[in-house]
Amino acid sequence: MKSFILSIPTGVASAVMMLIVIFFKFVDNPLGINALRIFPYAEQVGHLILYFFVALVFILDYAKSRLPHHSKINQEMALAAVTSVLSIGMEIGLMLRTNGYNYDINNWYAASIGALLAFLFYHFWLLHPFRHYLYHSIQHHWRYQHRRKKKK
Repeated sequence: MKSFILSIPTGVASAVMMLIVIFFKFVDNPLGINALRIFPYAEQVGHLILYFFVALVFILDYAKSRLPHHSKINQEMALAAVTSVLSIGMEIGLMLRTNGYNYDINNWYAASIGALLAFLFYHFWLLHPFRHYLYHSIQHHWRYQHRRKKKK
């Protein structure tokens, strides 16, 4: 699994996540479900979860490109802010595409909170395990290649 994660070029995971977001935001009824109200703020909870994962993928993709060094906190915060701005852009794009779409500021609030939670989750809980998991596989790969060259 480590070699698969390391073999993915930087930016591909972020681009795939962006395509998923664009698909779910701009395709009318992508899952074929009729209007269903589960609880009062279900749409905002959906935005929070969606943009949590978007920001987390952006930050992890960037952190993977920075190995073996740590990513900087201001760059992680900038990626979370970009995700928040992206949510505003998606809402404006939906407003321009469909005349009947009403912009809801609560969707942006939920997306911004999701991006902030992703930043906090990564920085305070996932930073060291993620780096440790991938960094040691790089070191192992380098040592293995170094030993093979030495024996020849």
